[in-house]
Amino acid sequence: MKTFNSFISALKKLEYYIATPIFMIMLAIMFIQVVFRYLLHQPLPWSEESARFLFVASTFLGAAIATAERGHIEINFTEMAIEKIAKTRDGKMRGAIGMNILRDLGTILCLSLVGWQTYLLVFDQFTSKSVSTAMAFPFWIITGIMLLGFVLSILHSIGLIILNLGGYGPYGYEFAEEEECQCIS
Repeated sequence: MKTFNSFISALKKLEYYIATPIFMIMLAIMFIQVVFRYLLHQPLPWSEESARFLFVASTFLGAAIATAERGHIEINFTEMAIEKIAKTRDGKMRGAIGMNILRDLGTILCLSLVGWQTYLLVFDQFTSKSVSTAMAFPFWIITGIMLLGFVLSILHSIGLIILNLGGYGPYGYEFAEEEECQCIS
């Protein structure tokens, strides 16, 4: 189980190493575009399109990272229900693992459906050789990065199920964390 946990951690680290520079390059391009447009009065024709594509790439890679860390925004009513129903820490942990399995299975189902449709779009864009207007960049690459984000999120959801069943990984509940919550009063 520790080897699997190490693999998931390495995958997440790789995603960070890819998503962070993409995001930084996007910010640099946006800054350069502002300078060229408003100070030099010579807008760059490729900058808006490339910034948009880099934003899409960083968003979907970031979504995979957030899935691995259970970092997506949520309304966690299940935590209150688990705390009311289960009185012992062991009972709360079993409830958390059970709810996480249901949540992760739902995530896998939804992302599989959306991922399949994205795959069909990638295939269509690849066969039709669709390119962007300003840069003549193949659309299938950007849509393929979206598909990669979905696949990575599915892999992380499967990994979270396995890790949670083995007693590893993030649980997503305050009562399951080792340290007390430091809340501002």
